[in-house]
Amino acid sequence: MSEHRSFYRKITYLVLIAVLLFPISQLGAPATVEDRGGLLARLRSDHELGQADLGEIDPSSETIRLATLGLRGIAVSLLWSKATEYKKKEDWTNFRATLGQLSKLQPYFISFWRYQAWNLSYNVSVELDDLQDRYHYVKRGIEFLKEGIKYNRFSPYLLSDLGWFIGNKIGRADEHEQYRKMFRLDDDFHPADRPPELRDNWLVSKKWYQDAVSAVDDQKKSLGNKNPTTFFDKPAMAHINYSSAIEEEGTFGEKARTAWATAERMWNDYGNRAMRSSRGIMIQLASYERWEKDTQELEEQLENLLTGAREELAAQRRAGLTPEKLAVLELAEDDLTVEQLDLKAEAEKELVLEPLDFADYIAQKAPEKVAEARKLVNRITEYRNRLFLIRNNRQVSNYEYWDTRCKFEQTAEALSARELAFLARRTFLEGDLLEAKRLYEESFDMWAQVIRAFPSVNDDTATGADIMEYILKYREVLEQLDLTLNDDEVHDRFALWDFLVDNDAERKFVEEIEQHKARKQDK
Repeated sequence: MSEHRSFYRKITYLVLIAVLLFPISQLGAPATVEDRGGLLARLRSDHELGQADLGEIDPSSETIRLATLGLRGIAVSLLWSKATEYKKKEDWTNFRATLGQLSKLQPYFISFWRYQAWNLSYNVSVELDDLQDRYHYVKRGIEFLKEGIKYNRFSPYLLSDLGWFIGNKIGRADEHEQYRKMFRLDDDFHPADRPPELRDNWLVSKKWYQDAVSAVDDQKKSLGNKNPTTFFDKPAMAHINYSSAIEEEGTFGEKARTAWATAERMWNDYGNRAMRSSRGIMIQLASYERWEKDTQELEEQLENLLTGAREELAAQRRAGLTPEKLAVLELAEDDLTVEQLDLKAEAEKELVLEPLDFADYIAQKAPEKVAEARKLVNRITEYRNRLFLIRNNRQVSNYEYWDTRCKFEQTAEALSARELAFLARRTFLEGDLLEAKRLYEESFDMWAQVIRAFPSVNDDTATGADIMEYILKYREVLEQLDLTLNDDEVHDRFALWDFLVDNDAERKFVEEIEQHKARKQDK
C-alpha cells in the first residue's frame, strides 16, 4: 500500500513539474535576435534593467570581478589606497595603472569615474610644469570620463561632467588660450567630418550637455540630488561662453551677432522649460512677470470686495504706531541717524497690509463675502509661493543678467564697442599710440550708448569688469602719451565718467574721480 502511495506521489510531482514548465518557459525564456523572449526578458528590456542597458559590457571586467570571488570589496579598498599613495608620491604612471584596475572592478560606480577623472584633469595636471604634459592629463581625465560613459551610457552625471571638463577646464584654465588652440587641432576629440569652425571646445561641451539633458528627457534618468536649475542651463551657458570666447579672440561682425542670437534663443528655451522646484512645484523661470501680474490682479480683486477696505485698514495701522515711529516716517532718509533708519523700517513693516488682514476685515464687515475672500487669499498665497520659488531659482542661474546680456551683445553698438577695443589694444601693441587712443575713445562712445539702452549694464559685474579692463588699458595708452584722464583734451572726450564713478570698486581711479567731481562742482 505504501509502495503504491509513493508511486502515485511521484507521478503527481512529475505531472505538476510538466504543467509548470509551460508558464516558466513563458516567463523566463531568454531573448534572442529573432525573439524578445519571455515576460521577464521583455520587462528587463523595457525598463532597461540589464547590464547591457547600462552600457558596454567588458569581458575582462566581468572576468576580474568573477575571479575575486567574494573579495571584490577588499580588492577595491586596497586599490583605492594604492591610488591615493601613488598620487601623494606623484607617481603618475602607477596612479593611472591603478585607476585602470579599479575601472575593471567598479565599472558601474558613477562616483568612481567622476572623482578620478577630476583627479586627472584638475589635480594631477596642475602638478606638472610643461604645458604639453598638463594638457595630456587634462585630456586623460576627459578620456577617463568617456570610458565611464561606455559603461554608463545614459548617466546625466557623467555626461554633464564631460561637458564641464571640455568647456570649463579647456576654456577657463590659466592656459585657456593655448588649450583652446590645442583642442581644435587634436583629432582625438573630433570626428573626421567635423568642420574646423565646430571644433571649438565650448561647442563640443554644449553637445555633451545636450546629451545629458536628453538622458533625463528621453531616457527618463534621474537627476538625483542635482539642482534642475543649474543642470538644464548648461547647454545655453556653453553657447554663451562660446560667443564671448570668439570675441575675445577677435571674431566680430555677423558671426558674433549670430552666436549671441543663438545663445539668446537657447536661453529663452531654458527659461520656458518646466522644471521641478525644491518644493515639488513645476516652475518656468521666464514666467515670473506673468505670475507677478496675475498675483497683483488677485490682490486687487480681494481689496475691491469691500470698498474703502484699504483706506480704513491703513488708518487703523497708522493709528497704532508710536509717536516716535510716526515722526520718522515724515523725515527724509538722508536726515536720519542709524537708529532712526531702523525705527523707520520697523514702522513701514507694521504698515504693510497682507491678504489675511483684508480677509479678516471682510469677515467682520461683510460676512456674506468671507468665503470668496478666503478663496482669494488661498490663491494669492499659492501664487506668492510660486513667485518665491521662481525668483530664487532665477537668482541661482543669474537668469535676468544672462537674458539681458544675450540681448545687448547683439546690438550694433555693443559689437562695435568690443571690436574697437580689440583693435585699440592690437594697435597699441604695434606702437601706434594716437590711433589706439582714438579707437578706445570710439569704443567708449559705443559703450555709453549701450549703457543708455540697457541701464542694468552699469550694475553688471561681468560686463562691467570688461569695460573697466578697457579703461585700464586706455590709461596705459595715455601714460605713454604723458596724458591723464583729467587733462582737458582727455576729460571732455571720455564718455564713461558716470560708469567709472559707479564701478571703481578696486579704487584704481580714486584721484581721477575726485578731480572729475571737483570739475563738476566748479561748473
